Amino acid sequence: MCGDLEEPDLESERLYGAFLKAAETAIHEAIDHRGGSRRRLERQQEDGGEGLSDSSLHSYMDGLFGEVLSACIKDARRASSAERYRVLASQSIVLARAAGFLAGHLDPHGEPLANSLEALMAGYSRRDPAHSHD
Repeated sequence: MCGDLEEPDLESERLYGAFLKAAETAIHEAIDHRGGSRRRLERQQEDGGEGLSDSSLHSYMDGLFGEVLSACIKDARRASSAERYRVLASQSIVLARAAGFLAGHLDPHGEPLANSLEALMAGYSRRDPAHSHD
């Protein structure tokens, strides 16, 4: 019976470790390689530009993505190692709710739900190959 209790904890720790590794790689890619920064919106305004360029918007999006992942890591580290996976699972639900909330306030003619689901599936496809539901 003790072995039964320990196995899920080991699996949770493995899954959280895989998330941590993947998240750190994604943050590095978005921020360091693509130059993502939420400050791009401020810089655009400071530069007196009349419109937001696509490159500034993409940089902002990469920066926001990196900061959200960083916040998830930081928050999970505040939990005990045994609870980090539960925190991670709750974060995915909250962020999905936020995406749905944002999409729900956009013009439905622009297919905001389809775009959100496409982004959700793109992120999901980057999961740990050892953890497949297929």
